[in-house]
Amino acid sequence: MRERFLSSMAFAGLGITISFLVIVMLFHPSTSMKTLTPIYLTGLFAGALYGAARKGANASGVAFALGLTITVLLNYLWIYRPLTFGYSLAFLVIVIVGMFMVEGKSDLDIGLVPFSYFGGFILGMLLFMNVHLGEIDGAAMSVMVTGVAGAVVALFMSLLRAFFGMFRSRD
Repeated sequence: MRERFLSSMAFAGLGITISFLVIVMLFHPSTSMKTLTPIYLTGLFAGALYGAARKGANASGVAFALGLTITVLLNYLWIYRPLTFGYSLAFLVIVIVGMFMVEGKSDLDIGLVPFSYFGGFILGMLLFMNVHLGEIDGAAMSVMVTGVAGAVVALFMSLLRAFFGMFRSRD
């Protein structure tokens, strides 16, 4: 059950990331969120259904959960208390620790990590789409940089974990 849930989250992150890329390529930047939200949700649910049927993802499911959690937490903190950019980057330590504790099940699982993390980030930003984060000095840039850097850090940590996992004895 846990494996199916993590796989569903991993592919949901991939689906929403693919939706984001399709939107960036095909739609004008001034397109309303009323038009774009169903596209995001279609990618999210299609990916989740595919992942539930497929199974076999572990680290990328955790990456999706981390991306969503950190984005929601950062948005919430920026709204209710002023942070600095350094505090926002400190959330990357959570990504480092979380991703080093989880081992990928396959090369596909490790390859999905940045896309799943970014999908969690996109979903977290969609949850706060009616909040004008740009009006708070540094908030939007801080959250965006943490989202993109978090995807890179998550990939690096899962690759590092896989590299160190190669040297364990297979008794």
